[in-house]
Amino acid sequence: MDSKKFGEFIAETRKQLGLTQAELAKKLSVTNKAVSRWETGAGFPDINTLEPLAEALDLSVVELIRSERSEGDISEEAAEKALSYTIEIANMKRDRRAFIIAACALCFVALLLIDLAVFMPSAPTVWSLPFIFCTVSGLGCLFYALKKRRRGLPSALWFTAAGVLLFVPLAQIILLVILVVSGPWACCLTVPK
Repeated sequence: MDSKKFGEFIAETRKQLGLTQAELAKKLSVTNKAVSRWETGAGFPDINTLEPLAEALDLSVVELIRSERSEGDISEEAAEKALSYTIEIANMKRDRRAFIIAACALCFVALLLIDLAVFMPSAPTVWSLPFIFCTVSGLGCLFYALKKRRRGLPSALWFTAAGVLLFVPLAQIILLVILVVSGPWACCLTVPK
């Protein structure tokens, strides 16, 4: 679906009805910024907002999704195409949300690894919180990924997040075993004072 065409169609229809962005936003219980993002093509409305948006602009949902007014009845082919556009929009939003969650998790894990590299050898009690957090979060991601896979949904991103999160406690256990054993490699893990 062309976000630019979609946005221009919303803006044009809104102006024809004599509505401002603020008035349209109020009717839909969204912010002015959300309407502005739709109209500039920077985003799409939530799938649950499509029907109220179409109603507020005096359009059918199919006309809204196709970004053009139709004359008379809508063909079955046009309805199917509009439905596929709606599914495409929903998938784009889901993928973006999953990417943001994964990026935040990876940044957090990177910070935890830096924390471990600096503080663990000198103060082993500091690492209990990262250990617990990463273990619980990693297992949560793993179970969610398995649940998605059972339903036949894409789950690779969640398996990756689980692997990255579970790497932290595994690395901590290995480092702790090395410190306890105090073998010849333990001297490499200590921070000079």
